[in-house]
Formats: sequence, structure tokens, C-alpha cells
Amino acid sequence: MPLYDIRCQHCAGIFEKRLAIAELSTEIPCDYCQQDTLAKPMLTAQVQIKKNYKWQPQSKAQQLAGQGISGPGTEKNASRNSVLHNCKGMNCSVCGI
Repeated sequence: MPLYDIRCQHCAGIFEKRLAIAELSTEIPCDYCQQDTLAKPMLTAQVQIKKNYKWQPQSKAQQLAGQGISGPGTEKNASRNSVLHNCKGMNCSVCGI
């Protein structure tokens, strides 16, 4: 059941109430004045963003060229696949090979 903000028609108090969709537009008691008021939700909204993942480079090559590269010093260990990183794969300070 969603949580709604309801404004009382009698005392103008604002209170929160968990209501089923079927209970909307019915009479419910006000938390402040205890009089029955129409369960009409206020037009308020709240958006919350939760960040679960932050990309971290696994090597110096990924730190230089970004996520999803392949080449010497990466997990894929294929040939170079970055415009920023131009090495031969021997004694590279970026790749660490």
C-alpha cells in the first residue's frame, strides 16, 4: 500500500496515511481533529536515487582509457584497443607489463 499525504478539509492538518487504491476518495479519520475527511492525496512527489555501483579501474590501462577497453594489462589481454594508449606491451608504465 502506498503512503499518501492527506490534507484535512476541517483543520487543514497534513498527515501521512497508508491507503489501498480502493480506499482513495473515501472518508477517513483525521489524525489531528478526528473528524472524517475525504482521502484525497495531495499533489506532492518525492524522487530518491540510490547509487549501488561505482565503476573503479582495475588497472592503469583502464584508468587511462576508461571502462570496457581490451589490450595489454587488462583482463582480456588482447592487442591494444585505445586511442589514448599506444604501447608495444614491453616495459610500459601504464600497462605494468
